[in-house]
Amino acid sequence: MLPLNSNQIPTLFRRAGQLAQSGKPDEALKILAQIQTMAPSRGEVPFQIAQIQQQMGRIDKALEAYEKAAKLAPAEPAVWRAYVTLALGQEASVRSKVAKQLKSANLPAAERKKFNGLLKGSGTKTSRVSKTATKSEIEALTALINTGRALDAEKQAQSLLTRGPNEAVSMIYGVALAALGKSEPAEAAFKTALAADPDYGEALAQYGQFLAAQSRRAEARTVLEQARRIIPNNPIVLGNLGRVYTDINAPQDAIACLDALLKQSPHNTAGLFTRAQARLTLEDAAGTLEDLDALAAQAAPTGEILALRAMAEKILGNLDASRDVIGRALEADPDHLRVITMAANLYQQSGDFDAAEKVLRGAVARGVKSGGIYRMITQGRKLSTDDPIIDEMKTLWERPDLPDDARIDLGYGLVKVMEDQNDAEAAWTYLSRANELMSTLYPHDATKEQGDFDRFTAFLKGFDASRIGTCGYAQNSTIFITGLPRSGTTLVEQILASHSTVTGGDELGVFHPLGFEQVAQVARAGGTISDMTDAQFEELGRSYQDAIDTRLPGADRITDKTISTYQIAPLVWLAMPKAKIVALRRDPRDNLWSIFKNRFLPGLHRYSNSQAALVQTYRLYTEYLDLWRELAPDRIYEISYEDLVENPETEIRKLLQFCDLEWEDACLDFHKTKRDVKTLSVAQVRQPLYKSSVGKWEPYAKHLSELLDGLKTIDGA
Repeated sequence: MLPLNSNQIPTLFRRAGQLAQSGKPDEALKILAQIQTMAPSRGEVPFQIAQIQQQMGRIDKALEAYEKAAKLAPAEPAVWRAYVTLALGQEASVRSKVAKQLKSANLPAAERKKFNGLLKGSGTKTSRVSKTATKSEIEALTALINTGRALDAEKQAQSLLTRGPNEAVSMIYGVALAALGKSEPAEAAFKTALAADPDYGEALAQYGQFLAAQSRRAEARTVLEQARRIIPNNPIVLGNLGRVYTDINAPQDAIACLDALLKQSPHNTAGLFTRAQARLTLEDAAGTLEDLDALAAQAAPTGEILALRAMAEKILGNLDASRDVIGRALEADPDHLRVITMAANLYQQSGDFDAAEKVLRGAVARGVKSGGIYRMITQGRKLSTDDPIIDEMKTLWERPDLPDDARIDLGYGLVKVMEDQNDAEAAWTYLSRANELMSTLYPHDATKEQGDFDRFTAFLKGFDASRIGTCGYAQNSTIFITGLPRSGTTLVEQILASHSTVTGGDELGVFHPLGFEQVAQVARAGGTISDMTDAQFEELGRSYQDAIDTRLPGADRITDKTISTYQIAPLVWLAMPKAKIVALRRDPRDNLWSIFKNRFLPGLHRYSNSQAALVQTYRLYTEYLDLWRELAPDRIYEISYEDLVENPETEIRKLLQFCDLEWEDACLDFHKTKRDVKTLSVAQVRQPLYKSSVGKWEPYAKHLSELLDGLKTIDGA
């Protein structure tokens, strides 16, 4: 190979950037290391290295690279901005070190002073000097806001701004306008404050709070995350970011924010309530009840708090208590939307569709009209063509002032109605609009999934299949059921959970975060799976078992239907050698169409609203399974949904044999099994096997050309 020369540096830079963007950071770092050898005095090289290391969570290495970049480019504001921003979230000694280095920065005095102020701040607010308003005037303006006198604050702020621009006054002006319902001028005021100082933490906090209140969650998240980097301990930032993370189904991120908030203010009711919701999403019933008890100690519980308690009691298996508490919730707040939907959801999961429909239709009759309520009514059963609910839904759909969230729910409900009536064109009209809105509110990052695959496959370098069975926790024999959503995983779990020795665990979501916590620790040190010790794998298996014992006390053998298990199969093999993995395969046209037409939790399965993203997700699913088949072909059992519905007894016998289970007739009569089901297939698994879901995509073929053409490029699709 010819030696590298300086003329190749621009090309190498572009290549490194492409690799980083496509989810191959380690390869990008190798190229940047080459460039650094060729051009050791170029500050942009360690700067790019620092940014990649930061994205990978290697904070110490990122700080080291930023320090080098700042020495090489002491007059570059972008370097210092990134360096200081990262340092703000670290311990005091790190901030002090950066502040000391900042003294030698060749920056304008104002810029250096601003960075110094950030580094020496309390973490809850930034320090600033006002030239057009005195400190007492700004404090008086703030007092007007804090005492609810928004109109007076608006007038006073307008008066102060006549003296000249002032970012603090503009921020408070924005808060006053927002409180008065004047959204457009409020947003303009926040943007004016941030145009004067993009690092004004309090303005970012208030603007983020404003965006969150308007349900503009993606924008709110970006603004609040920036605020958190500057004022990491600010309660407005922590509380609102925790709320946004909860709303977009990122409960672990939410809990990290809310833990920090409640450490400062243990009795913060909004923080306790939101953390209870986040913990419930993770099925941490004990943690949920802990927060709800803390709220109950401060005031009588509302209907919504009681509904959360009912869901937590159900997770713990206290079904009688759960039904009693949800009844009290409905009595306390019969017209509260979340109480209604949580009650109906609880009844549907337990198979009591009549009780759920009574709650939902009763709410509609009382004038509580919501897209979510209508959607849940259509999920429960097939509506007759003359059901007045259908006309109500169509009328509501035509309202131009219908909020996006409500239109999304209503749209998916109308899709179900139109499909039941075999009106494919009408169904497509509603579906295309609902998916368009979902894609806007919850955009999909196509590079993340590919990056996750590339990083984990790189981590598997040196994988030794002979270790399976020689390490890990051997007392766990969970049956993991995995596959894409809508592929038949709920059906297979219902079949297995009908066995007398198996308890259905549903989507537990426990192993993936536990596994990747271990992976991250090893990867940050530059290691691979071959560097993970037997003790680490045993600890991983035991940690999973501890979580199962908490969730499902007394269960001998369980199923775990967490969708993402297919992404981490080797960790399961090594951590729990007696566990089984069953992977579902379904005709991708039916599978992806079913995903495309259904509504998932906000922020979950973001690929589901785009045909191109669905094709990519399916391609990656097949690549994961191909890789696992290559590494350990006997460790995953693949079952075809179509074969299962065509020859149920034959396929169930083979499934039970793989899982080391004796035949029981109950597995064939799975629809008679009484157990909670929490997924979109809640109604289907209460019925015997049927073939009507095969070929459901065909009436929509002319609208699915992007999906169908994409599948033709995948081997075996």
